[in-house]
Amino acid sequence: MSKITPMKTDIKENPIDKNTVPKTDKVLKIDRLNNPHDRFAKKTVGNPLYAADFLKHYADPIVARHVHLNHLVAVPTHYLNSELKEIILDVAFTARLRDTKRNSEVLMFLEHKSRPSRFVPLQMGAQCFMFLYFGWTATNYSENYKPSIPLMLLLYNGNEDIDEKQFFQSIFGKIPKEFKRFVPQFKMIVINMKRFSYDNLPGKPETQAIAESFKRATDGTFGTQLAPILERVKIADLGKQHTLDLTTSITRYCTWTTDLTSEKVVQTITKVFTGAEGLKMATTIKKGIVQEGIEIGEARGEARGIALGEVRGVALGEARGELKGCVNMILGILSDRFGKVPKSIVNALKQRTDVVALKSLVVHAVNCSSLDDFAADL
Repeated sequence: MSKITPMKTDIKENPIDKNTVPKTDKVLKIDRLNNPHDRFAKKTVGNPLYAADFLKHYADPIVARHVHLNHLVAVPTHYLNSELKEIILDVAFTARLRDTKRNSEVLMFLEHKSRPSRFVPLQMGAQCFMFLYFGWTATNYSENYKPSIPLMLLLYNGNEDIDEKQFFQSIFGKIPKEFKRFVPQFKMIVINMKRFSYDNLPGKPETQAIAESFKRATDGTFGTQLAPILERVKIADLGKQHTLDLTTSITRYCTWTTDLTSEKVVQTITKVFTGAEGLKMATTIKKGIVQEGIEIGEARGEARGIALGEVRGVALGEARGELKGCVNMILGILSDRFGKVPKSIVNALKQRTDVVALKSLVVHAVNCSSLDDFAADL
């Protein structure tokens, strides 16, 4: 899609006034820890390596019956459209339907929630239709544009009960019968982890480990059951790197949602993964946990400092950061589309001091036909 491009940063605009304080990279780490469930979902079911088997066994059977889950392609989930507005998703995939005649493509949106909300269909519907719209504009509004069939899934692992019949029309309350045909309607597929018992978790061992982690994090038993969960990862025999990655994701999720210490994590890992390799894995993961804790502590200290009155300095720094961010975004778009960017363009962009002008050049970078076309407007 040429009208939207993956963003190079996840920092949102946060103007300074009396009531708001700008967020730095470190402060944003605190925000992200406030929802560890989302982070774990993106690391696990957001990975095609695990998503196929997870969706096969935990989503509505219609998904596995009609979608080639073994050929999932991850779609970037952080976009900037031509109006410089962000589109942020938890997880998105494209895949082919089991329809050999038409070879139709499906676009799956998977959103994670740990609390029920009746407005989730509105949120996902907006994301869905924006993707479809920008796909159409990318073809210059071609009548031959064939949009992917949207499929919206909600992964829920909260304590509260959730209505699994999530319809878009439900957010409006009771709609007069005469008006229902004028209001769009679609149904979401809800993956409710509360419906699955620990004694009967389906799927491969790694899928079971992921599913059990979601459930344990919700009911407060994660810390005491970390070892059996990691045993599932060991049995899965994913290879050295994938085993390390999944073990890291699960143990960090455990420390984010419980009071388990890094020392206890090391003991658990070395108990499950014995020998030199297990010790090496435990040491690597412990360093990551400790380092993240240090960064979170620094971020909290920085936030307190900002709150005490360093707004002026922060404002100046943010202005410079915004200029640099725009330049980096433009260079990223150009390099993704055309390859290496000439130094003349790089230098010209770095000399710009007008943020508004740079933002217009972001749009131009998305829509220009060549590097020469872009340079002509510098």
